[in-house]
Amino acid sequence: MEHPSILDNLRQIHSDAMSFFDSAAASLKANGSWNENGDFGYHYNNKDYWAKLPEEARAEAKSIASRLAALAQQTAPTIRRSPLLSEADEREAGHAFKGMRSALRLRDFEFEDVQVLHDEGSVLGVQAPRESERLVDPSEAMRRFDSWCNSLIDRLELADLRPAEGKDISLASSRTIAAGYRPDTAFIMMWISKERPELEDACNKIKECFKRFGIKAVRADDIEHEDVITQRILDEIKTAEFLIADITGERPSVYYEIGYAHALGRRVTMYRKAGTPIHFDIAAYNCPDYTNLTKLEEMLMKRLEVLTGGPPKQG
Repeated sequence: MEHPSILDNLRQIHSDAMSFFDSAAASLKANGSWNENGDFGYHYNNKDYWAKLPEEARAEAKSIASRLAALAQQTAPTIRRSPLLSEADEREAGHAFKGMRSALRLRDFEFEDVQVLHDEGSVLGVQAPRESERLVDPSEAMRRFDSWCNSLIDRLELADLRPAEGKDISLASSRTIAAGYRPDTAFIMMWISKERPELEDACNKIKECFKRFGIKAVRADDIEHEDVITQRILDEIKTAEFLIADITGERPSVYYEIGYAHALGRRVTMYRKAGTPIHFDIAAYNCPDYTNLTKLEEMLMKRLEVLTGGPPKQG
């Protein structure tokens, strides 16, 4: 029996969500909490209609939201392996899922991308991306859900919806390095300093996590070389299956390597020690922080399960 595709599941969720919004509106009208025709500007009036919904209606919304979350886990790798889609499509898909989830709670999801603040040609700073929600009524929530869902459907109609085989690797990345691609390898980009032993500890933790998935991770100082080390580093970035960067220390060399990887269309998994600022160059990319090695291990292991398409090979 053929399993439903991501698009089929999304369309069914859309249908069920529309039914939820209709029933939610009916419930609110019945208990006198909402008058669609008599409340001008109703979706800007800051009323929490979610709190006035019956418990069974809230349970239905939560059930649909859970199905959305499960679908989101399938959608991200599907977009990554689709030649007609890009990282921008993946980010927009993430916004769509957040928008639909917010709408199910009778809220409108709003997102502001990274902004460069300037005055007469002088850069004053960078405003990080921001997300927020505002309260809306069922009618507005339905419209927002429908808009976000259709945006996602438009992208998925261009996606490779065949079942994934093997590891979750971007097709854009694999095309770039097809000639010299080295499976089960990873390259670590980070500050190297003998005066900072905590960096060595972080590097060893990263190598340990990769090893548990059968992947050999190396850093620049692990490479045997006779030619210029810079070229060897660039070769590693071109050919390693996985790229990971720790921007702790804000080293220009690390930013250069990340930029080179992005120019090749490679995906870089990035982390930083808590308190490390993110410069404008990568402000639009996901770069979670860690407070200790345990937290770094927890985040990286979860990420590697997604990237490799399965659990670790070693305990």
